[in-house]
Amino acid sequence: MTQLLILTLVAFGVMALVVAGMAVGVMVTGREIKGSCGGVGGGDCACSRGESCPTPERADSH
Repeated sequence: MTQLLILTLVAFGVMALVVAGMAVGVMVTGREIKGSCGGVGGGDCACSRGESCPTPERADSH
């Protein structure tokens, strides 16, 4: 094997471990993945226009 192939495989392995770790973390905490402006298709966001971003209500505060 050439050094380039070994380096490529090591880099791929490290990235796969990072992605797997993030996936396990999301599953363990049970939190939803959401964007800063409400997720996919959030439309025009106040945060991107430079306005103050609204503070989201926390589900556990009720």
